[in-house]
Amino acid sequence: MRTTTRPYEVRVWNEVADLLGLWEIQRTGKDRYVVTHDHREETRFDDRDDALSFARFGAEALVETSRRDCLCEGDPDCGFWEPHGISVQEVKPELSLITPPLLCL
Repeated sequence: MRTTTRPYEVRVWNEVADLLGLWEIQRTGKDRYVVTHDHREETRFDDRDDALSFARFGAEALVETSRRDCLCEGDPDCGFWEPHGISVQEVKPELSLITPPLLCL
């Protein structure tokens, strides 16, 4: 029986624990990686660092868009821990973290 490892994940959350975006980086073979965005779109890479960079840049772009499109109408106090309450979380395969880090007080 073959066991599969959990993928490395890059997640974008808001402060009420809504998952806004998910990038999963999974090794598919020797020096082959696939990045899946929100369980729909797949992009393949020959280099782990390229796969991680792709996921991180995608998450950062979503954060910027979400903050820009926030309905706060420019309120400087929007967001308690992060601007507009939007943050990025990275989860390594050996961890089973499920909730956003900011909600674990």
